[in-house]
Amino acid sequence: MAVSPYGGAPRRALRPRLSMLDAADIEYVHEQSLRLLAEVGIRVGSARALKLLAEAGAQVDAASSIARLPASLVAEALAKAPRVVLLAARDAKHDALLDHTRSFATHDGMAAMTLDHRTGERRPSTSRDLVEAMTLADALDEVGVCWYTVYPCDEDPRLQSLRGLQSMLVGSSKHVQGEVVNPADVPYVMDMLSAASDDGVWHRERPIFSIVYCPVSPLQHDGESLDAAIMLAQQGVPITMYSLAQAGTTSPITLAGTVVQTNAEMLATIVILQTAAPGCPLIYVANAGVADTRSGMYAAAGPEGVLLDAALTEVGKHYGLPVLSCGFSSDAKEIGMQSGVEGATMALCTYLAGADLVTGIGLLDSAQLLSLPKLVLDAEVIRHCRRVVAGLSLDDDHVLFDVMARVGPGGQFLSAKEARPFLRNGEHLVPQHFVRGPYDTWAAAATSEFARAATAVDDILATHQPKPLPAGAAERIEEIAAAAAAEQPMS
Repeated sequence: MAVSPYGGAPRRALRPRLSMLDAADIEYVHEQSLRLLAEVGIRVGSARALKLLAEAGAQVDAASSIARLPASLVAEALAKAPRVVLLAARDAKHDALLDHTRSFATHDGMAAMTLDHRTGERRPSTSRDLVEAMTLADALDEVGVCWYTVYPCDEDPRLQSLRGLQSMLVGSSKHVQGEVVNPADVPYVMDMLSAASDDGVWHRERPIFSIVYCPVSPLQHDGESLDAAIMLAQQGVPITMYSLAQAGTTSPITLAGTVVQTNAEMLATIVILQTAAPGCPLIYVANAGVADTRSGMYAAAGPEGVLLDAALTEVGKHYGLPVLSCGFSSDAKEIGMQSGVEGATMALCTYLAGADLVTGIGLLDSAQLLSLPKLVLDAEVIRHCRRVVAGLSLDDDHVLFDVMARVGPGGQFLSAKEARPFLRNGEHLVPQHFVRGPYDTWAAAATSEFARAATAVDDILATHQPKPLPAGAAERIEEIAAAAAAEQPMS
């Protein structure tokens, strides 16, 4: 028998990836960031942090609160930061291990308004809205981490961070990420987290809570919020570092300048937190925005956002840190073509760039407006992004040459039994909320995309029950919030 000249292809998984910087580009961004920190420096509003920086070798001007950071101090801090971060969940099956192998989606945050899908009213957000957003995310397998998506505006302003944490713990058993900007809140936060743990103890090796800490662009750190972040970092609470520079107002008009400044702000934050709490888990946020040229307001989406986030994601990954970047966000005021195009474009690019966390689900109006139906539709976008990132397998098993030979010219593949295992294993995505099939079938149902998503929201909220808090925890958390209200002065 003659030997066929056509050998079988080696087994190979082909996965698309997005890259725009080469090694020299990343090194240039890094060197320019180091120059900015060494020559211009950062303003630090915390006396505690300034003292730590001075002791570590930074050049500190006490009169201006400016600290200039040498490159050696930055290198030491980067070396201390963990490369893998666990965002643990109350229900361990929902743990999110940020180990650079997959992307976890999370809410956008932190909005002050809600677009009520039941009434159509745009109104201030409430604790109930926050609980419902958490419960939806708890039910949706596509959502990996729950972020503080709206402020509970119906609560005492002194207690919004604590009440927000309370609502998130009630609404979801997944990892929750909030905001703590007042050092006085930290003991109450830790008490709440202990109460929510199964054994009543906070475990730093299994952190069920993390915070978003925001430097103030350009190149500044607020004293109180920084002190709170340091206190939490020392307790093993993971810190997501989010500067959110805005090109044209709080960073240079150019995208390149905004990339360098944002990276410098990330590096400075790493230095401060690793100096204060060596080895504390940190997440690099690869996200920056632009100012709308007509209104001056923050623009959450658009082509510039895609470029900024893609470049910063590569820089953050170069440092070996877990990276959060943006997807799903939109400046649209309603669910429609704008929200779909802006959100899906940014999401797909972020997935292809390989970010560990992808934020943005559920909000409209430049991250100012919660829409629960959008959260459900964003879960559909997540499935699309995952399918693209999964790529295709190019090998003999997937080429199915024998099947093509059996069917032959002019045949059909509908009855091929070999198709079934591939379909079961996700070779083709089957949409849950997006429409395929005959037009007449769609027309007969007479429901819009928004109506289908709103129905799904109400069905989930009516039936899904997150893992409950431990016995007595809800009462204990309420006691902690009451104690905070009694002990903190009125503003």
